[in-house]
Amino acid sequence: MQIDWRELAVVMLLVTVLYFFLKASFFKPLVALMDQREKDMSAGSEAKALAMAMIEERQADYHSKLRDLRNQAFSHRKALAEAASKEKQALLDQTRTQAQAQRNESMAQLKIQAEAASTELMSQVDVLAESMAQHLLKQA
Repeated sequence: MQIDWRELAVVMLLVTVLYFFLKASFFKPLVALMDQREKDMSAGSEAKALAMAMIEERQADYHSKLRDLRNQAFSHRKALAEAASKEKQALLDQTRTQAQAQRNESMAQLKIQAEAASTELMSQVDVLAESMAQHLLKQA
């Protein structure tokens, strides 16, 4: 077998023409399509990253608002607890004052009753002593 240089040159020319034809009509649109797809994907990634950043920013904002609201609720609850404690203390003081007044009144009544009982007993002692004396005098 011998190499025919003319046929080889024609095949090389055909392969070269086919290469440039495919490059212009097939590979160039294909590469452009792939570049456009890559650009769209990177734009989507950028949009995704931007959306993620916005979401994280909003979450941070919501967390700070939630923290502030919790602090306000805690402060409000603390103020309510203090008010309830003051009200409780006022009621206890009022009840103690009433109890002390009632105790003093009862002690005064008890003292009056004790004096009345003492006076009555003394009069009964005198009556009994006189009765015993008369009874003893009658027997003697």
